[in-house]
Amino acid sequence: MSVLTADQIQSTYARAMKQQSEKAYEAALHTYGRILKTNPNVAEVHFQIGRILCDTDKASRAILHLRKATTLRPKERAVWMALADAIALGGTVEAEKEFLKALKDAPIDPATRVQLQDRFGARRRRSRPETGGMNRAQMQSLVDLIEAKRPVEAEKLASQMLRQFPKSAIAHNILAAAQALQGNRMGAEASFRAALRLDPNYSEAWEHLGGLLLSMERKPEAMECFRKAVSLCPGSISAVLTLASLQIDAGNAESVLPLLERLSAENETSPEIYSVLGSALSRLRKYEPAELVAGRLVEMMGDAVDAPALAFWAITKTKIGDDDKALEIFDAALRKDPDSPRAVSGKAQLLQTLGRFDEARDLFLHAFDIDPNNGENYRMFSASYKAKPGDPMIERMAQKFEDPTLSDNDRMNLGFGVSKLLEDAKDYDRVFKYLNVANGLMHKINPYDMAKRYHDVAALKEAYAAFDWKAADIPGTTDFAPIFVTGMPRSGTTLIEQIISSHSRVEGAGEVGEAAAAAHSLVMLRGKVRPIGSLKDEEFVALGTDFEKYIRERFPTAPQITDKSIQSYMALGLLKVAMPKAKFVVVRRDPRDNLLSIYKNKFPDETHAYAYDQLDLVKVYGTFVDMVDFWREHVPDWFYEVQYEDLIANPEEETRKLIAACGLEWEDACLSFHENKRKVQTLSVYQVRQPISKASVALWQRYEKDLKPMLDALREGGYVTD
Repeated sequence: MSVLTADQIQSTYARAMKQQSEKAYEAALHTYGRILKTNPNVAEVHFQIGRILCDTDKASRAILHLRKATTLRPKERAVWMALADAIALGGTVEAEKEFLKALKDAPIDPATRVQLQDRFGARRRRSRPETGGMNRAQMQSLVDLIEAKRPVEAEKLASQMLRQFPKSAIAHNILAAAQALQGNRMGAEASFRAALRLDPNYSEAWEHLGGLLLSMERKPEAMECFRKAVSLCPGSISAVLTLASLQIDAGNAESVLPLLERLSAENETSPEIYSVLGSALSRLRKYEPAELVAGRLVEMMGDAVDAPALAFWAITKTKIGDDDKALEIFDAALRKDPDSPRAVSGKAQLLQTLGRFDEARDLFLHAFDIDPNNGENYRMFSASYKAKPGDPMIERMAQKFEDPTLSDNDRMNLGFGVSKLLEDAKDYDRVFKYLNVANGLMHKINPYDMAKRYHDVAALKEAYAAFDWKAADIPGTTDFAPIFVTGMPRSGTTLIEQIISSHSRVEGAGEVGEAAAAAHSLVMLRGKVRPIGSLKDEEFVALGTDFEKYIRERFPTAPQITDKSIQSYMALGLLKVAMPKAKFVVVRRDPRDNLLSIYKNKFPDETHAYAYDQLDLVKVYGTFVDMVDFWREHVPDWFYEVQYEDLIANPEEETRKLIAACGLEWEDACLSFHENKRKVQTLSVYQVRQPISKASVALWQRYEKDLKPMLDALREGGYVTD
């Protein structure tokens, strides 16, 4: 990219500001980035980038830019205020200390310095709103009426006070609360906003307005209010926990993790904080710290511990593989409350992964009775339940699907569940009625950025192509020899792992993901790929040895393990250089059946967002083919390819070839993989416990009309020829 002239910097900045004002944030960040490539010391650019990142729930990233802006423009009050917002919304305890230290010597007016110091000190938990002249007794009389749930009297008294003290933000806030309690939402909103016009730094009013907007189902506006409340009072437990819960539900747990960790450090004995922190960690798949937090939560609740807290601890235990303890804790939860939805469904799902389908079924049926609108229970139940024509469970779920009281999320889950049972019963004509609705809802909730996928794959291929893989010989690499099973989701990777892990020398570790994620982090930094040749030998070595340590801690007695992390194909070369004795198995399947199978299933949140649109499916499949073709061109002998249809047609012959490719001696148990009792946590939890069947081969032909967009795109891409 060419260097910008001074005039071009000015016009580029104006264009970025326009994009920012139109909330085209990604475009604005890109445009601002062009300026920084020419001149990294433009304070206004760092300031605006910081503002955008704060407004888009990336406050921890904003801190770096706003710190830079304070060094470039140390006298600018607005820059320090913005940095304070970023610290409040996404800073660690250390970041807060560093900010306060820098603030002491900041060349800004003393009033601003005191205001910012108080935000992280005397006013971190509660603001000091404008009283308008009201005395403490008058304010307390209003508060007492609200706390006593006497809103009519509170409204009358607040109105009287406002005639006497028209600039009292507190009186407006109490008036709003009284109006809200009486169902006058429009009046309450107007009163809250009047309070905030008088005192824009009134954290509690922002929080209360946010709660009102939530009750009016205006979630985006509510989120802005809670974000503002937390930025003003970063120690407010209620504001932080509400914001955190909203962000976790929206899939943004990463953005609030620093807030929750900071809050838990300040309030080490608060069960409520630990509960939300545990949810955030679990949502981020940080299961080991989540289990520690859940255990701490149970400990601090003592004799008052309830079934939901115990159930959450049990769920985290299952995630770290401590299933026996998890079952023990689930049973303790159910003794406290046999009708605890979280304990009943949690134990059902664990029994399902262990192959104890009959026990799981009975618990799921109980879950339907005690939590009838929970769509996830129906979907999970359907994974291990085989419906027959006329099965009453189909119509029960179909009727529930039409229930107008269902949330979109519950209807989505039910849609996937009932479509699966309809296919079981060979009622093919009705399947897509539910499947298209379910996928449409998921696509709406989780839109996929195809441009980013194309960019990442192209950048990786370019970086990989510049490296001499065959000549790579890194001293000090580990002899650890995991077997990576990779491919598209629903291509048969779980079946392949089940076969390999039936060997006496191999333990199936499931979708570990650590190695693939570490490799990705090694080469991708904020969307940019590091030149592979710039990696140091010790970085390759650490990639392998760190993964070995991770696995040894979890599977200390296993001679070998399988890692069924499907994204491993993206970093195949890196992982092979780091672990020269590792084996790689790439699973291929007819894309028509493969993509249909993806479209029929809901994946864990924040994963495979492309799965819910037929055209996105084909595009992502194309990038998978491109990546595998790349490795075949450069290192064809570094991996073994399995064609799913060949395995189904000739199971013994193909299984023997597979086991040999893994460097293992033949064992007959590999043909009896369905008798393997290991825990399975993927969508194939039921299928892998059945003998090989041809039932899912060419299943796409049942749905040619419904799959026309996908089938046409596959033909146009040259991925199928008939």
